Amino acid sequence: MAQNKDEQVICPIVEAINAVGTEARLLVLRYLFDGDKGFNELLRLTKLSSKTLASTLKYLEEKKIIQRNIISTRPFKVSYSLTEKGKDLKPVFDDLRKWGEKWMDTLLD
Repeated sequence: MAQNKDEQVICPIVEAINAVGTEARLLVLRYLFDGDKGFNELLRLTKLSSKTLASTLKYLEEKKIIQRNIISTRPFKVSYSLTEKGKDLKPVFDDLRKWGEKWMDTLLD
């Protein structure tokens, strides 16, 4: 475990969950694992409000988990894709999905 300047213990698990652990972030990442998506497509798939989606995309971009790609067409288009850092989350998501499938009946209680 690491410590920050205030001598507080920093747990990598907690920091990882803080980075991706909201429902909106998880949904965006889940759909980006299937490939690049535009804002409107993510809006439709995630069923998030446009404000929530915009702030989620901005946060994930700031953390360098996703990247914003500008496609130079007229009118120009924007798509979002996973960075190498984001792609590294795939096995974690796969394991969480398997765990959720195994214990789904007890998680819904």
